[in-house]
Amino acid sequence: MKYYRLIGVLGAVLAYPFIAVSIILTPWFNFYDNALSDLGNIARNAPVAHLYNTGLVLSGFLVAFFALLTFLKRRSWKYSSWSLLLTLTGIDLALIGVFPEDAGRVHGLVSVIFFTMMIIVMLVYFFCSLALKNYVTGVLSIALSIASAIIWMVEWGWKGVAIQETLTSLMATVWLLRVSSETC
Repeated sequence: MKYYRLIGVLGAVLAYPFIAVSIILTPWFNFYDNALSDLGNIARNAPVAHLYNTGLVLSGFLVAFFALLTFLKRRSWKYSSWSLLLTLTGIDLALIGVFPEDAGRVHGLVSVIFFTMMIIVMLVYFFCSLALKNYVTGVLSIALSIASAIIWMVEWGWKGVAIQETLTSLMATVWLLRVSSETC
């Protein structure tokens, strides 16, 4: 396994232990009533919030680093199209931790940008996969991209968005794990 494949895999999964521990340490958190970002609200949930935000920052930087390494190693439009977008998406994930929920409007902005960019990255990868002849990953990409968009478009019967965030993050993780294994 090449080192940057490992970076991609770590970037895909590293945030989850931080999120899980944060959920365990936050008795008031409820998937139906909260956003995952409520866990990172420093005013409401310190010191657990620092743990949660650290996980997002670390994961975001690893994703961005993996994507940037992919771009630098594979200097072709087939890779640069999606890897540069993924670099920005990873940086944006880190920014969600840098600007936690109690940072105000900037947090909402970077959160919406992250989930939107993840959908776009998977969609762009689908088109690149045709040229790369990665048909299985391409079909997975388009399916996950469409499913993620639908999850955000449907009006659900609960107040919070933690379920939508979790589902779309898990789909992005599956995609990134698959891409990490093929790209390197």
